[in-house]
Amino acid sequence: MAGIFKTNRNRLRDQGQPLPAMQSRKSYPAPVQSDFLQPALKKKRSTRIVSMVLTVLLGCAAAAFTLLPQFRVTAPIVTGSENVNLDEINYYTGLRNIPIYMANPDEISNVLLKRYPEARAIDVKVELPSRVTINLVQRVPLIEWDFGGSKIWIDEDGTILREQQAIPGDLIYVLSNSFPGARNRNDRKFPEKFSKKMLTALIEINQSKPQGKTLFYTYDNGYGWQTDQGYTLWIGIDNSNLTEKMRMAESLGMYFKENEIEPEMLSLEFPDAPYFRYAE
Repeated sequence: MAGIFKTNRNRLRDQGQPLPAMQSRKSYPAPVQSDFLQPALKKKRSTRIVSMVLTVLLGCAAAAFTLLPQFRVTAPIVTGSENVNLDEINYYTGLRNIPIYMANPDEISNVLLKRYPEARAIDVKVELPSRVTINLVQRVPLIEWDFGGSKIWIDEDGTILREQQAIPGDLIYVLSNSFPGARNRNDRKFPEKFSKKMLTALIEINQSKPQGKTLFYTYDNGYGWQTDQGYTLWIGIDNSNLTEKMRMAESLGMYFKENEIEPEMLSLEFPDAPYFRYAE
């Protein structure tokens, strides 16, 4: 029974034949790390080192900008106006002993434009190591409005300038007891800005009056001036039908002269219904 179950190896041993060599498990060589991965690892390490160095350098730079006095703003340089108080500029902008990187040109410009409406524009430049230059572009007055001894000035944009140190000699002068847009005779509150329409009307009426005559403005009659004949010619509150009104003024002036009429005033505010009045 045991012989039946003999293996081939046992039979070969019994027959005196050499035994075949035993096969061992198949062995595999150890994996070889690819050469192309080595530069990538080196590059990654180099990037980390560079990042660390840059971080340190930036930290040192930030500390230098913050702590060193060479990089701190002591006071700005203000140009374009002689009427601005430097202490006020420092107060409103905060430009007093601060690091240069904290000076924001847009914020400084916006703050100063609100504080100084007489400035048309404000240009701010920030330069290393600690220089801040503020240039104020001043508004130029076009009109001098004399409101019963209290004067204001108006620029070409219609902005009201309540304080004006340097007065140009070629201003349009208006002597008044009111102003365009007043709600009643006692209204003394000027708007912050006049409309472009108001400016255009004033300029055209001023060009139409005789040279050397003072331009008036009243709540009841609008614009007017004293004529050579001695009466006041009133044009109205705006420049509507101005050409027609000036032709009528010339014709009526000749009519008054020919008929020896000496009125106190002539109103052409409504061309369809002109009227004049004698002195009382």
